[in-house]
Amino acid sequence: MDYVQFKFGSGTTQFYFDYKFSHLKKIVDPKSAILITDENIFRVHNHLFKNWNTIVLKSGESFKIQPTVDTLIGKMIEMAADRKTTLVGVGGGVITDITGYAASVYMRGIPFGFVPTSLLAMVDASIGGKNGIDVGVYKNMVGTIRQPSFILHDYSLLKELPQNEWENGFAEIIKHACIKNAAMFKELEDYTLEKYQQKKSALCSLVRRNALIKIKVVQKDEFEKGDRRLLNFGH
Repeated sequence: MDYVQFKFGSGTTQFYFDYKFSHLKKIVDPKSAILITDENIFRVHNHLFKNWNTIVLKSGESFKIQPTVDTLIGKMIEMAADRKTTLVGVGGGVITDITGYAASVYMRGIPFGFVPTSLLAMVDASIGGKNGIDVGVYKNMVGTIRQPSFILHDYSLLKELPQNEWENGFAEIIKHACIKNAAMFKELEDYTLEKYQQKKSALCSLVRRNALIKIKVVQKDEFEKGDRRLLNFGH
């Protein structure tokens, strides 16, 4: 387990690398938190949500739109969410985007954090404070830049990840290596994805190093006026 916090212009984020999901209750009080997830994650990891207030959304990029946010906020109102409520997005990039965006606009801003469940979300989507939704064919056209209070990595959640999602995350890792870390790029030439899947210590190290690459870029250029544009390489 590795705990570290990083300061950004708009806030500080606590990172919990290689922690179990059960540690979440030590970060936020279940009585004042609402977990946001999607149907697929809820089906696969149903036991994790026991004794937590939970809102389950439809799965997929096509639902990363304002009507979904409206539905979410309506349910939050029904659950009497207030400024002391913490939203926790448990899922991939779609869920982290929706959760961060809803938390940023609800009552002019409430705390939020993430438990990413995909490799791509762990190394990219959950980090950096970009929270957006799509408008028609325009991706992430509406959104905010606001940092999560915390991000918790439980690598056991990746066990149920489809192979294509592993590959999506690995592609982002290769991109990070291309733009910021030649030594990592050489390592990726020598290792296969399967080796990281089979060896937890190697995976933990790789994810942490990739997270740090993005963290350092965002710390220098949170609002994407310069260096952060490098992270769009390959998009």
